[in-house]
Amino acid sequence: MAQAASLRARKDGAVELPEASICHQCADRIRIKIASRKGDGAYFADLVKGLAGVLKLKHLEANPLTGSVLFMGDGIDPEKLAAHACERRLFQLITAAEAQSQPLMHSLVQPAASLDRLLRSITGGKIDLPGSIFFTLLGTGIYQLVRGRFSAPPWYTAFWYAFGLVSMYVIEKAAIGEAARQAD
Repeated sequence: MAQAASLRARKDGAVELPEASICHQCADRIRIKIASRKGDGAYFADLVKGLAGVLKLKHLEANPLTGSVLFMGDGIDPEKLAAHACERRLFQLITAAEAQSQPLMHSLVQPAASLDRLLRSITGGKIDLPGSIFFTLLGTGIYQLVRGRFSAPPWYTAFWYAFGLVSMYVIEKAAIGEAARQAD
């Protein structure tokens, strides 16, 4: 199934499920948002296939452009929906209490993560967002040196940011790897 290919594999071989949150709920409707998969048509097509006919829904509609899924039916239970989605490796439903406990940076990073995923899919995984920013800043610094322009922004500032970005990227990847090792 293409769904498995769209999920991110960790270094330890486990698969991280995309996070979903309930953005609207009433007696016969639940709309969830999967911000990290916004724009991923293949993922949402697989998601509909994985959920169709299982939860006795009257209507199931996914919108890849908004990154949302609408469930309509009598007495939809969010807990059953969450358990089914997790069992089928589709997404992890984050409850309101869990969402409130997440740091502010998590919600700020989501758009950048979506852009990173889009860039990786366009380039076949060869270029990611930190890499593209690094080369842009490095190129800016080289351009400033070649043109003899040592101002706005100075070449050394561009180099500093470029190497700082790579350092943060390496530290982040190391922290993720360490967390994965501790989870085992």
